Amino acid sequence: MNPSVFRAVLGRRMVHNADDAQSGDAFLARDAVLNGFKKISPDQTYLYAVPEPFGRIRGYIIGPLPPESMQALRKYEGRNYVRQSVVVQTNSGDQKAYVFAGNLKQLEHSFGYAFHDTLKQEILLRQKIESALLEAQKEQLKTDAQDTVTRRAIAELHGDTIRDLMRMHFDSGGVGDYTIRHALKDAPLRDYTRVRGDPEARALAMNYLNMVVRQVMFNQLEEQIRRDFRYELDRMTHGEGFYERTLSSLAALGVLNAAQGTLNLLIGDCFSELVFEKCHLVDYVKWAIMASDAFYDLPAIRRQLAYIRTHQGGGEIPLGTELEFSNIGHGVISDPEGTRLRDNRYDGLLYFQDFGLDILTWKLGGHIDDHHDKASSRPRRGFFEIALGNLSIGQNISKPITNDPWVLNQIIHEARQFYDISPHSMHISLQVGGSHKPKKDSLLPPHIMKCLLAVGGDPAVDGEGKLRIARLVGDEIIGKDPKPHMLFSEVRKRFSRNDDTDGITRHVSGRYVQQYRFLRLSPRINYEPIIAALKGIQLSLAPGSFLTSAQYETSEEHRQAYNTIMEWGARPTPLEAASINDFLSCVREGLMIERRGKPAHNAAYIAWALNQLRKSLNAFNELAAAHATEGAR
Repeated sequence: MNPSVFRAVLGRRMVHNADDAQSGDAFLARDAVLNGFKKISPDQTYLYAVPEPFGRIRGYIIGPLPPESMQALRKYEGRNYVRQSVVVQTNSGDQKAYVFAGNLKQLEHSFGYAFHDTLKQEILLRQKIESALLEAQKEQLKTDAQDTVTRRAIAELHGDTIRDLMRMHFDSGGVGDYTIRHALKDAPLRDYTRVRGDPEARALAMNYLNMVVRQVMFNQLEEQIRRDFRYELDRMTHGEGFYERTLSSLAALGVLNAAQGTLNLLIGDCFSELVFEKCHLVDYVKWAIMASDAFYDLPAIRRQLAYIRTHQGGGEIPLGTELEFSNIGHGVISDPEGTRLRDNRYDGLLYFQDFGLDILTWKLGGHIDDHHDKASSRPRRGFFEIALGNLSIGQNISKPITNDPWVLNQIIHEARQFYDISPHSMHISLQVGGSHKPKKDSLLPPHIMKCLLAVGGDPAVDGEGKLRIARLVGDEIIGKDPKPHMLFSEVRKRFSRNDDTDGITRHVSGRYVQQYRFLRLSPRINYEPIIAALKGIQLSLAPGSFLTSAQYETSEEHRQAYNTIMEWGARPTPLEAASINDFLSCVREGLMIERRGKPAHNAAYIAWALNQLRKSLNAFNELAAAHATEGAR
């Protein structure tokens, strides 16, 4: 059994030193030979031990195992394996043991049917990918098999391709060796050659390479956490319908953010050792991989996972988020050529693809969003956006990342802290269906929208000393071409997979998603109660999109709501007590029916969320009242 599978099934490590097995989290594995058996893989996916008169299998004898571990193994192996008592040869003589051998009768029946053990398939598929990476390494960089760091660097620079191969395998029932080899060998290795001689790009290169090194260290740490703590993570996650890297990503971000000083020192060492003009992108990726290995801190990871485990709160509605970053705010969208305002650190991420960041940021769904095209290969300025759970930007394939408002809030703030780019705005998505499916033109009462904007729309004092709802003034979520429209909320259909088994790509498993787009991304906001509020409002009132140009043109009710919100956003006044009470009542009503007509959170949690919202609304009222008084003087 592969050590990673063993760890995932039993929650224990395989160790080869007897002293290491005394810790309680490991079993001793000793070299052994099983006589009279051979290994077969008729489906090219699983390995089976079957009788063979002159055969032998080299492996390990592991244990002793307690009864509960044997039961877990028996359950895991399933019907295609049968437990047999055997004698194996070890260095110290014969040893009685159990082997899970292939069940020949069941195997004859099973082949031709789908296999559902995704963990085994994932590990064996990665072995095929590793073989293709080795071929690419030898052909492209002329290094041998012992240079594993270079091979890992190549994998990083093909990260999105490997992701797509894994997705293709599980969505379409398999992927051939030929497809794997050509996907990884035919594409040239990404490099910054195009901009090496560009003075403007060279002036910004260290900022981009800083981002590269940090991103690779995150990628490597997240992968190691998934490998070493698969057992623990499987017992903390929400199920197959959610993005499988959510909690490992959260843990990796938490560990790195807690060690920012060390991380910055390491990056400084990298820049003192490597010279931009003489090196290639792969050299910086290799350096980051070696630094990540040295940085790996097992106790810190255990503490971070324990922190997540003890604070998880659960929920029912699947949730997601998109975070937007820009050092010049919305100016990166309103002035895409940079003629009036220029970001002096990244120039609006214009060289994002030259430094391979469109590939390296795949685990967090990184891309450039210019509000026109999210999946363009041309260099362009825009927001740096991350959308955790996005499996394909171009094909609009994604999974929710959690059903827990606490986890989502943690992801938002850890990701915001990790990137050295100013936070700007964010979207929160709720996957709803059945009787709670959003009604596209259903309108929220204006006083409910005001409450949401008061807690998340960035009430702030402008340069003239006047209070404004910052997300409503200017053109951040407001447009007027051809008719007025507002990006407050938008009902979409998202897909978690596609099917291209016959060469025609078809989306599968579409779900309705309500995306709230009015929120400011800020270190000062606790989003957990806001997420609870959005869930409650969505479940109790089922609002749709607000506001499309067509709605403005055809609906007097929508026009009036728009005008009311815009007038209030320009000169915010305190919210009436009745409005606040009605808002909180709607939130509570929705949260009380979240899980098939019953609450998904306990009464204390719901009371806490409502209390936090009331405090935020009262604080807004104090701010609005103070500025109304000043304006009257």
